[in-house]
Amino acid sequence: MALWQFDFYIVPRERCVIVENLESKDILSWKQNSISLIEIDFLEKTPNWTEDIVQYGKADETCIQFLYEDEALEEISCRFDLRSLSKKMLEKILDYIERINGMVFYEGKIYAPEINGIIELMKNSKANKFCQNPINFFK
Repeated sequence: MALWQFDFYIVPRERCVIVENLESKDILSWKQNSISLIEIDFLEKTPNWTEDIVQYGKADETCIQFLYEDEALEEISCRFDLRSLSKKMLEKILDYIERINGMVFYEGKIYAPEINGIIELMKNSKANKFCQNPINFFK
């Protein structure tokens, strides 16, 4: 993850109901879910160094990664490039999360894929602090 990226996981909504009984690794897993992932047409599919990861978008920009283990979907991660993320792209990704019945898992907490809430998270993130003033970020 680059310093300018807002990084989070997309987790199954149904697991969020019982989140207090699960560890983080269990919250992230899509293995027990019978969903058909909707094809992503708003980010370009890019080659990856392993067959276990399917990636849309560039790794150092806005991207979504699907991690497979034994041919079963294990995790979905997402990164927003706060240097160039447009509202239109943000809306498309949040709509995608909603369509696969997912939620945002960021810094140990679950959030609905709602634009205003996610924008607030991004505003308060380390990635945004870096983008606003890279020199002060390191002080």
